[in-house]
Amino acid sequence: MKTRYGYAGIHGFDRQTGLNILLDEVHVDPSQWSLAPRYMSFALTNACELACPYCYASKIPARQRFEDILRWAKDLDAAGCFGVGFGGGEPMLYPRFAELCRDVALETNLAVTMTTHGHRFSDELSDKLSGHVNFIRLSMDGVGETYERLRGRSFPSFLEKLALVRSTARFGVNFVVNDETIEDLPEAAALVFGEGAKEFLLLPQTGTDGKLAMAPETLQRLKNWVSDNYERCRLATSAHGGAEIDAPMLMNSKPEYQTYDFMHVDAMGTLKISAFAGEGISLTGGTSIVAAIQETRSKQSQMEEYA
Repeated sequence: MKTRYGYAGIHGFDRQTGLNILLDEVHVDPSQWSLAPRYMSFALTNACELACPYCYASKIPARQRFEDILRWAKDLDAAGCFGVGFGGGEPMLYPRFAELCRDVALETNLAVTMTTHGHRFSDELSDKLSGHVNFIRLSMDGVGETYERLRGRSFPSFLEKLALVRSTARFGVNFVVNDETIEDLPEAAALVFGEGAKEFLLLPQTGTDGKLAMAPETLQRLKNWVSDNYERCRLATSAHGGAEIDAPMLMNSKPEYQTYDFMHVDAMGTLKISAFAGEGISLTGGTSIVAAIQETRSKQSQMEEYA
């Protein structure tokens, strides 16, 4: 079990089972807090063969270098990070993707997660990823006809891929909630947990600017559904989503310490406080990712001080 020190106390995490143990009665002096965030996401590439109308990911062609990601992962591991998440774009369009997951799993103590639309999964890829990926997040916005209209792929085919994902690693489902998918939310939740998912991640639709992009009545319906169902199944949301849903029962971190919980590196190698942030610090040219994390926190503190 890997141990991390932070504002919440002493946190233990087992990447194989996903078990978390938090000793929150222990006060940890800020000088002893782990330098890396608990979790770092990487957009490996901006490439994706789907064209979902609500996708906020950058469409500028870009792809990170294999050697850089592996080096950053090792530095994050040493600085107290618990896990890295590979996304995009579609991460399985990244060359040597299975090799990257294997090397990070074998050469660090980090949990390896990935977010994918799932349609590129195959028996061969499942074999290569098994034992090297700890958690898979599968994107499923709507069910049946709604899914097919928004994602342009067969829903029965998606369910076949879901079965492959389930045989590869523990998994959860990401669900973008918008004016079209809200109707499918109850059926989607029943399907997700019926298939053995460990988590249902609710993501209120946002634009490229990070602002909410749904009708007020849709947001209210989402809030009501969460309030009625959060004790029945494992629901989660992002820090951004939690602020929109106003559902503290789904949050596991304090927003004022966001950079100790989560940060993001886009496909151009820029470290940001989130995927929605417009600016960041470039990691190209050998810049230390840990130094860039500390610089980002310093800049954020100055902005909050003068706000």
